[in-house]
Formats: sequence, structure tokens, C-alpha cells
Amino acid sequence: MWLKFAIQKSLDRFDEDKQLVFINAWNEWAEGNHLEPDLKWGHQYLQATQKALIKY
Repeated sequence: MWLKFAIQKSLDRFDEDKQLVFINAWNEWAEGNHLEPDLKWGHQYLQATQKALIKY
């Protein structure tokens, strides 16, 4: 939900060449901030990210 909001806010507020949304990794901080599955949630965060991005 927050990602859809961030994307829409960027689309509404900025010119096309300045529409950016940064996603920082929620796991693997020591190894370089990769977006990847984890043991607790599996692929759920990645699937939610994909779902939010499909619309755009």
C-alpha cells in the first residue's frame, strides 16, 4: 500500500523526467541492501512490490 501511494505521489507531483521512487532493502543490510526473499516472509515483500509496480 505504501509503495502504491509513493508511486502515485511521484506521478502527481513531478514532471515525467523527475518521477522517482527509491526502495531501500528490508533485509541483507550487511551484504549490500538487496531486495530478496527472507526466511520469515518468503517472497511476500517481493510479490507486493511487483503488484504495486504492475499498474505503472
